[in-house]
Amino acid sequence: MNKTYNNVINRLLLISENHKQIFSTSVGDIWSVNIEKMEKFPLFHINPTSVSTGDSTLTYNFQIFIMDMV
Repeated sequence: MNKTYNNVINRLLLISENHKQIFSTSVGDIWSVNIEKMEKFPLFHINPTSVSTGDSTLTYNFQIFIMDMV
């Protein structure tokens, strides 16, 4: 079964939404997260880093951050 970028992101978002200890989720560049405006932690952040192509394949790479206030 083929997975698109949006399929992968939606699956990761679904995992974070169903987790009982995660209160906020964001996607994008880690530097674009405005921690000062975030009110609910822990935060689950998905940072897409790269995609590589092969013979009939796409390999997506992500950094996953789970952050809490110190």
